[in-house]
Amino acid sequence: MVTLAVWLVLALLCAIACILAVFTIRKPMGDLLKVNSYISPAARFYLRSFYLIILLAALAVIVSAEGPCAEQSKNFMQCVWWVGNKTSSVLWGILLTIGGFALLLTILFAVLGRYRD
Repeated sequence: MVTLAVWLVLALLCAIACILAVFTIRKPMGDLLKVNSYISPAARFYLRSFYLIILLAALAVIVSAEGPCAEQSKNFMQCVWWVGNKTSSVLWGILLTIGGFALLLTILFAVLGRYRD
């Protein structure tokens, strides 16, 4: 029962981190993509793929994590540190996703230029 509770806490924290990242970046990235007349038709694709990659990065960490507190000898603080360790992996995945998309958009704008119609 403790293992299930720890997994649920990890999933909840990861979901909150993903939602915060998406809501923080959604409007500025959408505005940036709509500035360029060549990229604006694909703005929805880039935003949706950004959401999907962040979600998959979080799910990959949750699914690949070893069972928390499998032994009864582990105490509460060991479970808390396990959740913190796995949450940091999710945050690194989100950071790398944001960095990758920033690099991708930089390359797109460098190649296509900033055209306003």
